[in-house]
Amino acid sequence: MGDPDAPSADNRPPKVHSPDEAELLPREMVWLYPLSALAAAPLLKHDLFSVPLDVALGMLVTAFMPWVVLSPTFHLLYRWVMPGLLRRLRSPAARGALHLVVTFAVAIGMAWLMRPWMGRYGGSPNGPLHFYVTCVIISGAVLFPALIVQRLRNRALLSERMAQAERQAALQAQIEALHARIQPHFFFNTLNAVASFIPRDPELAERTLERLADLFRYALESSKTRMVPLRREVDMVRDYVAIQQARYGSRLKVELEFDEGSAGFHVPPLLLQPLVENAILHGLANRQQLHVSIRIRREENRVTLAVEDDGPGPGASEHRGTQTSVRDLRERVLLVYGERGAFKLEPASTGGCRALLALPLGGMT
Repeated sequence: MGDPDAPSADNRPPKVHSPDEAELLPREMVWLYPLSALAAAPLLKHDLFSVPLDVALGMLVTAFMPWVVLSPTFHLLYRWVMPGLLRRLRSPAARGALHLVVTFAVAIGMAWLMRPWMGRYGGSPNGPLHFYVTCVIISGAVLFPALIVQRLRNRALLSERMAQAERQAALQAQIEALHARIQPHFFFNTLNAVASFIPRDPELAERTLERLADLFRYALESSKTRMVPLRREVDMVRDYVAIQQARYGSRLKVELEFDEGSAGFHVPPLLLQPLVENAILHGLANRQQLHVSIRIRREENRVTLAVEDDGPGPGASEHRGTQTSVRDLRERVLLVYGERGAFKLEPASTGGCRALLALPLGGMT
């Protein structure tokens, strides 16, 4: 296994941003809305092709100018100004109110600025008030569908990035676990132990080699899947514990309590093993004997995985690491289960360390 706290590679999972940190409006709205208005002009102006050219041009300007002015105005405003304002507002109601205020303010302001130009082409046939109302309606038609579309797009992108980050985190954990398995201070120590077993207990030597092969096989196979049955993860942990007990003998005692009702529950691969490995490495760093308790239980709406030892406790071990494995495990739980999953590392009642994973029965986010 090697040192689970060894620094990991630099290819960390990509940072996942909230939808509020993404773009607020679709970029294509700058040209999509004006083109839509131009295409719809013949439908809105039924006599467009039966009037003189100069009159038809004026009709097109009156129908087209609000769209071509309001769309880029909103785009620039929501690109450079609105993100900062929205970040200060945590309430959805306050954000909605801000969108409404901006809609009316921009509509009225742009209508006032456009009136001189509209006057050159006959203005609004129903008077200035009608033109202001038209601009407000067009502003709502421009802004709110664009906000909804981009919000849905941002959520889809966030889900995709979270899935990508989860896959990268899982793959990184699998790569690091496989790399750790071929580190000299685990691999060669295990082989040395096997060599010492051969004269006095050849069957134990054979079983240990088979378990070592199973560990390699599990690490390779787990790189092809995001989730594995909890029973498979526990079987792998049993192999790891058996190898360590063969090495340490009576110094290491491990108690495993596994609720069969949780056997079919699926978890990310290599989720439980780092906790057991940490307990053994830190617990035996400055002690002659260690007792590790592994308890896996299915509760009403979750499955809990607890690893407890009677070692020196958090921060008191002579084995010094970087806490990378703990940090990576916490990130993986967050990526897979969101806020419904939990990971805690705390002092145990026995004076050692207790690691607790609580995973929702509903599965992934």
